[in-house]
Amino acid sequence: MERIKKIIQYLFLVMAILVLVSACSSSPVTGEAPAEAVCSAIVDAKCVRCHYKTRICDALGTKSIRKWKKSIKFMIKQGADLTEDEQNTVIACLSSLPEGSNVVCQ
Repeated sequence: MERIKKIIQYLFLVMAILVLVSACSSSPVTGEAPAEAVCSAIVDAKCVRCHYKTRICDALGTKSIRKWKKSIKFMIKQGADLTEDEQNTVIACLSSLPEGSNVVCQ
């Protein structure tokens, strides 16, 4: 009986970890765009270190996901410090925002 109890506790723990991991995973590049607050925070924390917001704003609505990926990869080579999750999030964000979006342009 004690052994069954431990197995159930172990299974519950594994299930809880799986739920937490899936809830905390970042949004993929394709699919639904991240929340505006997340986009704004990454742009403010990472992109504005080297670029004025006007440069980023001017590119909104002009690049596909593929082109944003290429731009971000180039920025990484130039020294930008973004995790893979941040890269995916900012690519999804910037490729989904319309021209002149307040998320980046203000």
